[in-house]
Amino acid sequence: MPGLALRDRFESFLRLLADTNEFIAEMPAYRKRDGAAIIYAFNSLFDIAWKLMKDSLTEFYGLADVKPSPRDVVKQAGAVGLIAEQERWLSMLKNRNLSTHDYMSVNQEHYCELIKCEYLPLIDSLKAAIASQIAEMDAE
Repeated sequence: MPGLALRDRFESFLRLLADTNEFIAEMPAYRKRDGAAIIYAFNSLFDIAWKLMKDSLTEFYGLADVKPSPRDVVKQAGAVGLIAEQERWLSMLKNRNLSTHDYMSVNQEHYCELIKCEYLPLIDSLKAAIASQIAEMDAE
């Protein structure tokens, strides 16, 4: 079946997205412990998101020369129109990397706010794009 890796990864992506949204919904006000859970869940979500983009580039767009780095995948996904706002995705990558090294949780509240207000809407756009691709593959 075409797009098997894309479908499998999309299912994992949806579970991580639901977890991240649940953690955010359960934290109406910032708390350090919950902030750590949100950042951890989001970092996992971002990791699967760029791999999902890579699967889409190879399985849906048919690109054979996709480089295996998050930055390159985001740039290619932007170039083919899989994602909009490529620069915001690159900012998300940068902040994902920074948040993993925020050992003292100095910027944790800031990262949680970025995730909630800026990055989850981008993730939701990717979700819609991939769901559309899967539906198109099913129709063929």
